Amino acid sequence: MSSAAHAYDWQDEQPSPDLGKTLMVIEDDPDLQSILTYNLQKAGFKVRCFSKAEDVLKVLDAAPDSTPAAFLVDINLAGNMNGLELTKFLRQSKQTSKLPIVMLTARGETNDVVTGLHEGADDYIPKPFEMEILLARVHSCLRRAESNPGPIKGGRTKLSSSGIDVDPVSHKVIVDGSDVQLTAFEYGLLTSFMSRPNEVLSRDDLLLRIVGPNKVVTGRTIDVHIRALRAKLGTKRADHITTVRGFGYKFVPGTY
Repeated sequence: MSSAAHAYDWQDEQPSPDLGKTLMVIEDDPDLQSILTYNLQKAGFKVRCFSKAEDVLKVLDAAPDSTPAAFLVDINLAGNMNGLELTKFLRQSKQTSKLPIVMLTARGETNDVVTGLHEGADDYIPKPFEMEILLARVHSCLRRAESNPGPIKGGRTKLSSSGIDVDPVSHKVIVDGSDVQLTAFEYGLLTSFMSRPNEVLSRDDLLLRIVGPNKVVTGRTIDVHIRALRAKLGTKRADHITTVRGFGYKFVPGTY
């Protein structure tokens, strides 16, 4: 039995600042719908469940004031639109563009996770999951969504180290003489690391520098994007970005 099937024990839980907020759960498994509804309501949330993405869009279009505080979206859905397509639509809509989206997926492959994040998901939780972990991640997303400051602006000085050259004006990245195409998030990671060599940056530090707390992104997202960045830098340069267990990451210059 999935660990998600167990109700969470709330006896010692403190009152939540998210009490009364509405979550939209888009999940076509009726059993999991029931489990999520029960536990989320016990945590103080209001819950609206849908099996089809199309039904969510109809509700949002017909009643703009029904917009929730966040969405929990499964990748595989009934109907003609999957969770990835729904996430992309929600991100492109002015009504929902800044709302947290947490993906629920039985798929553990990196490609599915990366696709979901690139479509605009703020976090992902693979099934089966512990209910207390899901709730902690939802609360974290909501806290970030309530903050306003924008991302920390980068400088305009060219960065060059260890065979990697970055032009912050053109956003051009050269690795060992070859152009490398990075996403905006990967570029933000690389410039953050190279501008502060040998300094350990926590996941929260990196999130603040890249997107600011007004955009809801969580620490697990950082790990996925760093794996993608290392792959693009190639085996010769990937090791310059080192993991500092329990703390975060740092860029270590060198010739290896």
